[in-house]
Amino acid sequence: MIEFFKKGFKTLKFKRKKPSPFGELEEQIMEFLWKKGSGTVKEVRAYLGESRFAHTTVMTVMDRLYKKGILRREKEGKGYRYYPVMSKGAFEKEVAKRVVTDILRSSPSGVAAFEGVIEELSEEEIKKLREMIDKKVKNEKE
Repeated sequence: MIEFFKKGFKTLKFKRKKPSPFGELEEQIMEFLWKKGSGTVKEVRAYLGESRFAHTTVMTVMDRLYKKGILRREKEGKGYRYYPVMSKGAFEKEVAKRVVTDILRSSPSGVAAFEGVIEELSEEEIKKLREMIDKKVKNEKE
């Protein structure tokens, strides 16, 4: 597990109706890196629009993402090439897992928080949840 998830995150911002532990610039940088697979500060800045952010601003944010364990980097010329340590799908799965686990463990009424969520699920989503729960129960019995 990457360091970011070990420490957790204090707030989630809702963007496009889904939670995100990233600030706005972090989110834009990660979207670029997930799409392209890697990037330098110069490449990310060109994607964002060079006039919108200073080179040092983008470099600082990417360095912070590296220090959080979300990016890895390799020396390239005078700077670095940054790579996401996990895919966007894997990252979103970890975020969701952390949010749900924190809610369930926060209090005895944590499970009740899902009542409203369950009411909005489709039959297919409920079927998938049942399959996952059945698989988990079966594995614990073995």
